Order: sequence, then structure tokens, then C-alpha cells
Amino acid sequence: KILLITGGTGSFGYAVLNRFLNTNHFSEIRIFSRDEKKQDDMRKKFGSSKIKFYIGDVRDIQSLRDTITGDVVVNLAAVHRDDVRNKSEYQQTNVVGAENIAIVCSEKGINKVIFTSSVAVYGFAVPGADESGVINPFNEYGRTKFAAEEILRSWQRGGKNSLIIVRPTVIFGEGNRGNV
Repeated sequence: KILLITGGTGSFGYAVLNRFLNTNHFSEIRIFSRDEKKQDDMRKKFGSSKIKFYIGDVRDIQSLRDTITGDVVVNLAAVHRDDVRNKSEYQQTNVVGAENIAIVCSEKGINKVIFTSSVAVYGFAVPGADESGVINPFNEYGRTKFAAEEILRSWQRGGKNSLIIVRPTVIFGEGNRGNV
């Protein structure tokens, strides 16, 4: 089996890769990202022949077509920083990227996607809110993550597709330059 991780060179990508490497579920793990330097760092750190690296961008459907193959796609690619000046980058990466992934997965018969969204889709939720809470994002990040979820839900309904959406509260760890 082949696993492809988009946005796999981010701090969360390291953890996800490490977790999957320590299982024998996949014979090959593909890391798809824009950052060649980070790919080189990962290559040195992990040094596994199981890992293949691909330069590409989820906003570029052709680079996805050239790379996506296999059984499962984990979509970690996202614009998520608070200091993004050009707000259209959220739309292009988070929404168009998810749409491109859905299109290519459909074209290639890949029917399993794991998508990392965010609790930002709830905005300022009431205390005690859970997954059934009201969707009310207060920023472009939350809005575009929910829009991406909707695109992937539509893809899921379009066939025998399996979709897992994870909405972490916070991701913190080695290499994270997050907001904690």
C-alpha cells in the first residue's frame, strides 16, 4: 500500500510520518510539499527507503496528477499563520488545494482521504461545545478549512469514498512555530 502526505514537511508532517513509519501498513510513503530544503532535512532525519519525496503544490493540479498514486492521501497542506498578508492564499491553498486533491483522487480511483481541519471552524464556540457545535468561523483560516471540509464531503458522497476529518484544538511539538 502507498500513503501520500501533502504538506508533509510541516511540524505536524514530521509526527504523522513518524507514526506511519513505525507501522507496517504501507510499503511506500510519499511526502508531497513545496519545501525542498525541509524535504532534504527529513531525508537525513528519517533515512528510510520507504519514503519518497516529491516537490509540488496542492494549488497546482498537474503536480498532484504527476504525484498522487496509491491507497490513502493525508492532506496536511494548509495556510494557517495569523500573519498572512494576502488573504487569498487561504482560499488558494486550503480550498482549491482540497478541491484539486478530490479531483485527482477521483481520477485515480483513490478512495481514502484523511483531512486535518481545525476547531477554528467553530469560531468563538460556547463552553462545552463539541463536534456538533455551530460552524461560525471568525477568520479566513476557519472559513477556508470548513469550505475544504465541504468539498471533501461532496467528494465522499460521489462514490465509495472514505473520508476522515480531524479538527485538532492545537498542534504543538518539535519544530512548531505555532501560537501557543
